[in-house]
Amino acid sequence: MKWRSLLRWRIHTRVHTGYARQLHTDTLLPFVLLLLVFQLFSPAGNAQNIRIEGTVRDDNTRDPVPDVSIYIPGTEAGATTDISGSYSLRIPDLQTVDNIEFRHVAYETRLIAPGPLLQSGDVFLTPRIIPFETAEVTGSQPLHSLRNELPQTVSVIEARAFETRGYVDAGDVLRTDHSIQIDEQFSGRKAISMRGGNADEVIVLFGGMRINSSFSNDFDLSLIELSDIERFEIIKGSNTTLYGSNGSSGVINIIPRLHRDYSIRFHQQIGSYDSGIWGLQLYQHHGSVSGSYSLRSGGMTRAFADMPEDKLVNSAVHHSGGISWELSDRGSNTDVLKFHWRLATLEFVNERDGERLDDQNRHAYLQYDGELPLFGAMTLLAGYSGLENDMTLRTSTHSVTRGVHEDGAQARADKHWQYGIFDALFSYQFAYAHLDMEDVRSNLREQPVGIEASRLQRLRHGVVAIGSLHGETGSTFFRSFDFDVSLRHDFVSDAQDVSAVREHTVTEGIFTDREWSHSLFKFAVHLYGIKDDVLLDIFLSYGNNVRFPSLLQQISAPALLDPAHIGEGLEAESNRGVELGTSILRSFSKGVISGWELEGSFFQNSYENKFRAISTPGIPFMLYDNVDDALISGLEGKTGLYFWGKKVLVEMAVSHYFISNQSAFPFKSESKRTIGLRINHAGYSLHVLHFRESEQIGLLRQTDGRYAEVALPAFSNLDLHAGTVFDIGDVRMFLNVSLRNILNEDDVLLSGLALRDRRYYITAGIQY
Repeated sequence: MKWRSLLRWRIHTRVHTGYARQLHTDTLLPFVLLLLVFQLFSPAGNAQNIRIEGTVRDDNTRDPVPDVSIYIPGTEAGATTDISGSYSLRIPDLQTVDNIEFRHVAYETRLIAPGPLLQSGDVFLTPRIIPFETAEVTGSQPLHSLRNELPQTVSVIEARAFETRGYVDAGDVLRTDHSIQIDEQFSGRKAISMRGGNADEVIVLFGGMRINSSFSNDFDLSLIELSDIERFEIIKGSNTTLYGSNGSSGVINIIPRLHRDYSIRFHQQIGSYDSGIWGLQLYQHHGSVSGSYSLRSGGMTRAFADMPEDKLVNSAVHHSGGISWELSDRGSNTDVLKFHWRLATLEFVNERDGERLDDQNRHAYLQYDGELPLFGAMTLLAGYSGLENDMTLRTSTHSVTRGVHEDGAQARADKHWQYGIFDALFSYQFAYAHLDMEDVRSNLREQPVGIEASRLQRLRHGVVAIGSLHGETGSTFFRSFDFDVSLRHDFVSDAQDVSAVREHTVTEGIFTDREWSHSLFKFAVHLYGIKDDVLLDIFLSYGNNVRFPSLLQQISAPALLDPAHIGEGLEAESNRGVELGTSILRSFSKGVISGWELEGSFFQNSYENKFRAISTPGIPFMLYDNVDDALISGLEGKTGLYFWGKKVLVEMAVSHYFISNQSAFPFKSESKRTIGLRINHAGYSLHVLHFRESEQIGLLRQTDGRYAEVALPAFSNLDLHAGTVFDIGDVRMFLNVSLRNILNEDDVLLSGLALRDRRYYITAGIQY
């Protein structure tokens, strides 16, 4: 420092002397420029303006970590990582800084000296077993989007667990959960059932907007493409209030991805059955506005064992996009306007049987979270959904043409209040659906019953109130508790404008307009325990539920066959559910074992007027009636063991259900178990999953009115996924190999197609 000061003094003196005036300008100017460059790159001369830039990543997966808080202890200087994990930190005086602190609720805090950061700004954080969050956000309610719901068993599948792997669609991903069963048809359609229930007992949401068909109350999960999904939230149980009354088994909330850590990504997947799928994703962020667009296209071709020259061809094209606009700078969850849309087109051709299926699925929603004049903080959502399903079956002797075209609109307004220890949520929900259907047949040897065409509509209003009381126990371990109460009232109106029936169909008293009005009441008690390295969560919930018959069920009542039931329609299905659940997490600061977790639950659902599907010979569609009572109870458990800071996870899950009336819940596995091994280290990953689903039993109605039992054998197999990601400058590349059903224990053929057979997929991609 002294010699620099002396040098500056001598130059200053000479400039103001006659000696300096004698220097030629061409001689002085290069000397001054050289001095300025020396001062600019001098550490001491730049001590007041040091800037460090880099990226924060997960030490195991190498994924970027957003929302990391970066502090300089003892100063007001700091920064936060963006969606790509990048940060830029200005240090006011390098000589006074000993360490820089990197902190995130889900990762171990890390202190790093500024010297290493000047050489490389990249920082790797170790995941925590127990995140630093409030005791309210535990195993039963881990996400902000679920905090306003009653406590229930919840599973979350993040994008890093399925993206760039050999999963074709959402159905492939969700089947890995021990509470879920996926039923796949020849056309590729995938229906979900949960906890031994039926497919029409699961509510499917997309960004909080319901996308179940009003016609059948189910949803085809093959319509959901994975590259545009941030996570799946699986809410298990019948005691959900906010998301509607039809979820007797649970709710699947699909959260789309609006923010990305890249500008462009391309991936290509190849695999069994000549499958080829490619995808392109674009993302741009400018100021407070970000936008994205995704395109995915591909399909596969399968051969029949009995006629290999004929093929079964599936192809699909998916488009999706979104815009997020932060209207203020007060935080990521304040004054945000979101828009997202998706369009999925699927085509299925069965060359052997002359069958063709065309599906088009459309969804769009606009959501606002922020402050409104007079109302304060609110969440507003408006959405549109559309479905077109057209099927044709033509041979030399007969033909079938079937089509369902549905359009719907939804709106929701949520208002949350907090007064000290009391929270309250009020919600109004509106839904309208209009659909046209036709089912025209010729030269078929079947009973000419049922409808040929109909125009139907459903109007629904729902009002929800949820209150929660937070209390302190005074204990050093069980620190707090919640007592939750929820009320819901639904009004549903169904109407038909036009109907055309077949020749022998009884028409009187079947197609009358219906109105439904029901109220629900539920309550729960939640107890939290937390101390040092242990986190305990216990809850008990109880409530009633109701399901209104879908439009398909109402126009497929047994009165179509039996004149004695003229005027009798389906009654609403009611359900009383109780669940007791617990989860415990334990972490260790030292040693090979980093921690363990244990979850368990018992539930029981008791039904009255349970909807039952009836399959009758000679009739190519299901009829529906009410069963007086039915009962499902079950036990579910899951355990996990973490090694080396979450680098290795060994987990086992099991579920077992007791079903009283198999005809009301046909072809459902009463038990399922999974054993998994997950390894993530320095960007390399390995996932091994062994699973077993028990025998599935269904009852089919015979011509004499009695039922015959049909059984599908138990299924056990093994999946393996191995992959890696690596960076070359700003470019990230990834490669994954997936082997499905490696054991291939059963070589099962169904209608000439191989089921449960060995498959492989290779996925490669690049992003910038």
